[in-house]
Amino acid sequence: MQYLKKTWIFITLCSMSLLVFCFNASQSNDTEKDILRLVKKTLLYTSYSPKSFDDSYSKDVFKKYMGELDPFKRYFLQSDIDEFEQSELKMSKFFDNDDPSFYHLTIDHLYQRIDETQKYIDEIFKEPLDLNKEDYFIIDEKKRTYAKNEREAKEEWRRYIKYSILREIFNTKNGDSLSSDDDDPHSNIQKIKDNPAVSTEKVADSLKNKTPKTDAEIKEDAVQKVKENLSEYFRRLKSRKKSDWFTVFVNSYTEVFDPHTQYFSPKEKEDFNTSMSGRLFGIGAQLSDKKGYATIVELIIGGPAWKSKKLDVGDKILKVQQEIDGKPVNIVDMPLDDAIRLIRGEEGTTVVLTIQKKDGSVKIISIVRAEIEIQDVFVRSAILTDENGDKYGMLYLPEFYIDMENNKGRDCSNDVKKEIEELKKQNIKGLIMDIRNNGGGSLSEVVDITGLFVGRGAVVQVKDSKGKITVLESKENEIAWDGPLVVMVNELSASASEILAGAMQDYHRAVIVGSPQTFGKGTVQTVYPLDKFNLSDNKYGALKVTVQKFYRITGSSTQLKGVNSDISIPDMFTYSDIYEKSQDYALPWDQITGTTYTPWAGIPVINYDYLKKQSAERLKGNSYITSIEEAGKWLKEQEKEYRISLKYDTFMNAMKRKREQSKKYEKETTFDAKISVDAPVYETAKFKIDTVLKAKREVWHKSMKKDFNLRESINVLNDMQGNKK
Repeated sequence: MQYLKKTWIFITLCSMSLLVFCFNASQSNDTEKDILRLVKKTLLYTSYSPKSFDDSYSKDVFKKYMGELDPFKRYFLQSDIDEFEQSELKMSKFFDNDDPSFYHLTIDHLYQRIDETQKYIDEIFKEPLDLNKEDYFIIDEKKRTYAKNEREAKEEWRRYIKYSILREIFNTKNGDSLSSDDDDPHSNIQKIKDNPAVSTEKVADSLKNKTPKTDAEIKEDAVQKVKENLSEYFRRLKSRKKSDWFTVFVNSYTEVFDPHTQYFSPKEKEDFNTSMSGRLFGIGAQLSDKKGYATIVELIIGGPAWKSKKLDVGDKILKVQQEIDGKPVNIVDMPLDDAIRLIRGEEGTTVVLTIQKKDGSVKIISIVRAEIEIQDVFVRSAILTDENGDKYGMLYLPEFYIDMENNKGRDCSNDVKKEIEELKKQNIKGLIMDIRNNGGGSLSEVVDITGLFVGRGAVVQVKDSKGKITVLESKENEIAWDGPLVVMVNELSASASEILAGAMQDYHRAVIVGSPQTFGKGTVQTVYPLDKFNLSDNKYGALKVTVQKFYRITGSSTQLKGVNSDISIPDMFTYSDIYEKSQDYALPWDQITGTTYTPWAGIPVINYDYLKKQSAERLKGNSYITSIEEAGKWLKEQEKEYRISLKYDTFMNAMKRKREQSKKYEKETTFDAKISVDAPVYETAKFKIDTVLKAKREVWHKSMKKDFNLRESINVLNDMQGNKK
């Protein structure tokens, strides 16, 4: 997103996650042609806003593809772009003819330039590095141009390397271990706000009793670290499969339809299903790529690996064998996602792992795979107690999940209902539903969840490409919670989250508290498996297509405009370009006729004017709000900075000023909500055996104690008690 580009783009090459190509065996042309044909066919017959394959479409696709291939203008030369531009008006023709030749042309050029880049880097590290020479590095990629020749390309990489080394020196001298993104002022402020367990005091304590290094030693260490980081980056870069990069080519065609129409490769489709269901089948170990080794970083409590007591955090998996009589496959230097797929498998099957323990010994162990639930996806709750001893329930919904492949799997609406029942046992006086950062999920689930609070009735309207409008209604007869309700949102509450917030607002059922506007995604997507046309077995992947737009029961679309909060509280993102309306090719806002519905008539009847007045009085002149607004505006100003000096003293002074300003806002936006937080009784019982879950909840609970918006939501619930229209 645009709000991150200017501040995070050049922090580390590892952040360049778009570059997912490699030098391994390529996908066959026939398969590529089939994918293009099936994607085109699906788009033409299902898309809400179909496109004409004309010159305008060709130009948009070309621009999109070039921007994805080399977003930072770091690899291609101007001569490459000149050659590619000869095909600018042919992109539609390539698509219409199922022709992947332009993809191969561009990727072949890219591979060549990457090989050359590695040579530049090797040469640069052999040359003397003058940190006192006046120079600069362009941060904003929009201000950059492609290098005219190899000499200019090498010079640009030299600047980047010098920039990275200066950053490492600054971090070391200032003892900043919070993040490698210290020149990104947003990073430190937001990370500390999101995780109060991390603090500058802890960093300072970790540096005590260490012998200070000389400037020469600091510089030497910085050079070595940057060199190692680049080496590791290119190792991962080359380990990727070419088929992964083909996805970017296909999506250059689909995302010009709208930003949410995307092609999923077979692997990406599998990951999508997992994210929506919150479950997978495997051994229950979280892995990370550590210099080519699939290394265990966490064991999921209750999972097969944890139960076996044969695996530990830090163990490296060297080989994977299917069943006892299978052939071991060496996974060292294999892309991590491919290694993980070898370890996963059907429930009840056996996987044999060759493990290198932390002491260097090698062992062979067998583990029977089982179903693993990804707990962070699921709804969770807590009991909040304020300074007066009043208790309130807290529901956090990370996403609106549903298991699309298993009717007996977990779904969000049933989990919400269960959590509410547990909270009611604590005699809570009000309920807060937190859907901040919830990007959406299942449309049917959000309809069911709305019904838990308003009963039977219309929730949302959807319109297809032919103009047909359908009203989706809740069939819920039994209301799970009929007391005071607040829904917390922010700028990253999107899609299904906006349906929920909008419906609660339209029914006058809840008070919406949070950022001035939610994200503004008012479109509905459906996933079409491309293999269904050919009876193949997950060979071609799937296409997620925008097939409908949804509208509030009042008739207003949330597209671009989102949902406006009743109690508006500015935050760090308020002044950033992170909304749907800032994305290229986003569909426009419109309005249809409202549908019939009956506003909430239960108790309490919400007196919005009174609640807004009470909140405004609390927020007026509040030092926290003032600091948050100043920080947001300051971050917006930082986005305008397009280059940075690479002269040592100038660079250090500039970074010091940013760091001091960041620390200032960090301190000013530290808040005490004056609440205690407890887990529900059923979850507390789990803590005795699941220490990982306990630790995660403690971090979450601690963050809530410093959450200004949560405190204001409690204040709003207090105001709602006994206040009738």
